Amino acid sequence: MASRQPDRKSWWMTGEGVTLGAGLVNIALGIVKTFAGSAWGSVALMADGLHSFSDLATDVVVLVGYRLGRMPEDERHPYGHGRIETFATLVMGLVVGAVGVGLAVDAALTMKSGEVAEIPSAMALWAAFVSIIVKEGLFQWTAFVARDCDSRLILSNAWHHRTDAISSAAVVGGILASRMGFSWGDPLAAGVVGLFIIKVGWNLCLPAFDDLTDADPGEELLREVNRVIGSVDGVKGQHKVKARRAGAEIFIDADIEVGPELSVIQGHEIARDVNRALHAQIKNVRDTMIHVEPLGAHDGIYRKSVKDSTMEAAGKIALEEPDVMGVHAIRAIPLETGYLLNLDIELEPELTVSESHEIAHRIKERIKALSEVGDVVVHVDIHGE
Repeated sequence: MASRQPDRKSWWMTGEGVTLGAGLVNIALGIVKTFAGSAWGSVALMADGLHSFSDLATDVVVLVGYRLGRMPEDERHPYGHGRIETFATLVMGLVVGAVGVGLAVDAALTMKSGEVAEIPSAMALWAAFVSIIVKEGLFQWTAFVARDCDSRLILSNAWHHRTDAISSAAVVGGILASRMGFSWGDPLAAGVVGLFIIKVGWNLCLPAFDDLTDADPGEELLREVNRVIGSVDGVKGQHKVKARRAGAEIFIDADIEVGPELSVIQGHEIARDVNRALHAQIKNVRDTMIHVEPLGAHDGIYRKSVKDSTMEAAGKIALEEPDVMGVHAIRAIPLETGYLLNLDIELEPELTVSESHEIAHRIKERIKALSEVGDVVVHVDIHGE
């Protein structure tokens, strides 16, 4: 039994664990506040207790949305189920916003009617204080887990807990105001709280709506994606770098430019290195689509590779010798120290072996001075044969 304890503890720090735990706490709070409001004459506290019971419905939405959204891809959903979590986040934002609207409207109607509520007992304050402490604790717990698993849905539930704490604070303010003879204190505090909760609901809905419509995930993420891609060996440039979110998961598309002298296999290996780097250095990357292009293709100009430029320069150097009648069969083999260049030069048959050797040696030394060249082999052929 002792060996399982760490697993149980860690489960309560998961999205499912914290949501189920919050649901159990909401049941207990609902019982306490409803009983206290009835026993000590606070209608606001009774309403707050019923509100805690209604929170169970949103806990179910969060629990189902989180579990379904984290399911792996299948034949019908090749990109996974992350949008379910995003949609559930949008629902939570609407629920939170509706709570704020309800509080604000109820407060406005109460102030307009001028009704004087029954003065509640001081004991009702203690129940409201307990609710504030517990709900703020739920917010801190849930927000910590949300940041750890990078879930906007769990974070939306955390803010729902905080709006409940603020609602209970409004109850406290209302009870104190009523006991001090200020009948408008309760609805005024509730109205201000309602406006704040509406703003929280908007802040939850907007990013969820952006994710559902594949909006830009933000400059910070794109800067990090560009940094990671640019740090991979063999990448000469990148463009059309895009990213989108589906729940907590990130999908990345990018075009990378590589040396045009590389083979298809070498270009593919660089793309695989980019893919591995993105998964390793950016949290929650689900999939990447890396398109490989030769350097300069994005500008419509296919630049010469270092290999082609080096062979061209070697040919020009050889032809600068007055006795060289032609150059052919230039080959470049990449080595760790630079390219090994092989080339055939054509000389007049009247030249002696010593003269031919001297010409080949001069050409070799001049070509070796090129920065990309490691060694040179010059073959002598008779011109015309």
